[in-house]
Amino acid sequence: MTRSERTYYVVFALYNLSWSAVGAIYPLFLLARGMDLFQINAILAVYLFANFAFEVPTGAVADVFGRKVSFLLSCLVRAIAFAIYFWSDSFAEFVFAELVDALGSTLASGALEAWAIDGMREEGDRSPADRIFSRGRMVSHAAMIASGLAGGYIAQADIAYPWLVGVLGFVLTAVVAAWRMRRDRPAGPVWVESSRLRDRFNPIPVLRSQIVGGLLTVARHRTLRFLCVLTALLSFAYMPAIQLWPARMTSLSGEGTWLMGWIWAVLNLAAIAGSWAQPRLLEYTCRSRAAVLLTAFRAVSLALAALSGGFGKTLAGLIGNSIGTSASDPLLGAWMNEHADSRQRATVLSIQAMSFMLGGAAGLMTLGLTARTAGIPVAWAGCALVLFGCVGLLAWMGADADPAAAGPRTTAATQAS
Repeated sequence: MTRSERTYYVVFALYNLSWSAVGAIYPLFLLARGMDLFQINAILAVYLFANFAFEVPTGAVADVFGRKVSFLLSCLVRAIAFAIYFWSDSFAEFVFAELVDALGSTLASGALEAWAIDGMREEGDRSPADRIFSRGRMVSHAAMIASGLAGGYIAQADIAYPWLVGVLGFVLTAVVAAWRMRRDRPAGPVWVESSRLRDRFNPIPVLRSQIVGGLLTVARHRTLRFLCVLTALLSFAYMPAIQLWPARMTSLSGEGTWLMGWIWAVLNLAAIAGSWAQPRLLEYTCRSRAAVLLTAFRAVSLALAALSGGFGKTLAGLIGNSIGTSASDPLLGAWMNEHADSRQRATVLSIQAMSFMLGGAAGLMTLGLTARTAGIPVAWAGCALVLFGCVGLLAWMGADADPAAAGPRTTAATQAS
């Protein structure tokens, strides 16, 4: 294992540990501050719309100035956002905090993954990207379990305290990242020749070129276009499901935040199981067929959660959705990485993340309104229907994007589809 890979696992785990302190209580915190089901979805939708706006420019920042610089900025900006959240108690203040947090999130989006892949390649490691990302998810989910579980108990004393835990976590992540991450080479110089001193440092042309180049790359590449559309649809179904489960499970159980911490832990254990199962599934089928199977499993699981009126069956459906999501996400991430040129990788990954944010925001607004007017089970039924549509899209387009689907059965871990 290379130094870059080890560093990626450590830093990624700390980063996820930081925000996960509020993972189990975030919607409940907003409800406790007087928000309703639509408002808590709208607040998260603002975050996603802001991500949509910031993704490509901040991805270009990572490519131009370096992925390490971008990631360190992300940690510091998110620490500020969590501090703002701690003091907020109105819809407008929550929206402002989400805008700051979105800027911080997009500074990290794609940057750490691109830094890790480039570092490993320079150190001679040619391991498939999906295997690295799958391991990274397993490590990060272990950290998320500990953080979310602790956050649930801390919230019993004061539901705002987990935000302070997140602030400290992001500061610690920045310190470790500054120490462990090697300096990476920016994509190009930002110094230009000029007779005027104020014009000598001019990053705008390089940033503009990087952004336009990344957008054109995705627009002209059939597989990348397909993956961005698919990412948006999957996010449309995913975001309302994860935003609404604490309110639904609190209603079904009648318990407080401590139980939500344990459910958070169970869902992340399920996600670890999904990450563990994913490379083993790829030993028996190609990437596109695995994506079809996993997406169908997610759809059935959310349908179970929607149709069930009991605590146990609803939890079982959420566990199945968590397993399927964790197993399928690395497939799409690796697909994008393998088709993106290293000079544009962070920008292209940010375009995919932008698709995720736009789709998720649309899902939150649409199904959040559905949840307020018709109930959470009806909103989750809508999520399941969208996932069934994604199964059909993958069955139709996935084989064309994955050459292994048309050939003999191979180990997809060795494919560069």
